[in-house]
Amino acid sequence: MSYKLKKVFKSIILYTVLTILSFLSVFPLVYLFFISIKPSELMFNNGGSIFFTPTFNNYIEIFSEGHFTKYLLNSLTVGVSTILIATILGMFAAYGFARFKFRSNAMLRLVSLLPQMLPPITIIVPLFTLFTGLKLLDTRLALIISYLTFTMPLSIWMMIGFFEDIPVELEESAMIDGCRRIWALIKIELPIVVPGIAAVMVLSFIYSWNEFLYAVILTGRGSRTLPVMITSFMTNKAILWGRIGAAGSLVIFPVLFFTLFSQKYLIKGLTSGSVKG
Repeated sequence: MSYKLKKVFKSIILYTVLTILSFLSVFPLVYLFFISIKPSELMFNNGGSIFFTPTFNNYIEIFSEGHFTKYLLNSLTVGVSTILIATILGMFAAYGFARFKFRSNAMLRLVSLLPQMLPPITIIVPLFTLFTGLKLLDTRLALIISYLTFTMPLSIWMMIGFFEDIPVELEESAMIDGCRRIWALIKIELPIVVPGIAAVMVLSFIYSWNEFLYAVILTGRGSRTLPVMITSFMTNKAILWGRIGAAGSLVIFPVLFFTLFSQKYLIKGLTSGSVKG
């Protein structure tokens, strides 16, 4: 077999595998939307499962109940607040670990990673007890604090690699010219680590937006988020698949939009400083 023929054969295999993987990734999303526009009376009708007249009644129904908008606002508030706090605090913590070498540096790095290593179920019990005593159950603040337990370690460890990749001489030159350390960080180093910040924000938002365990235990009707709201369509009388599909499609859309919008920075962030060992 000639070299050219081998190259063509490898390309065919590669594109075939990529096509299959792409199909497996996209098919669940397409099928979810397919369910959301399918009439309820045809949901379990095999004869009419493929060809039918699309309807948006399921979307109208979940909005007409008046709860979806409220829970959407809860999810957005908690998600945005979490990524802002985790990114800002994680950035300063990572900068400290990367620039200041002290005796407990390595140990504190591992301690900061501890909440990420523990199963969420082991953390939820003390959090529930804490928030009960502070009367914070069923509040957005309780969810924000809970979500920081897994977004902060992610932010710190991803950002450490980016700051360590930046030559310290850049910062020292700015400080010699009279620039304070904080302004050297903001004006010189932050523009360089923008891909890392974008990657941290995207991943933190995805984790917070899709989180279910903390939300279902720590919230009631007041601060319930969208993933928990979707389970309300599973009743003891019936499972409303159409509404589940409609709500699921709407829940996925912000994540897809946010990820596609910052795709360039996300890919660059995940393939550069964040993988430094």
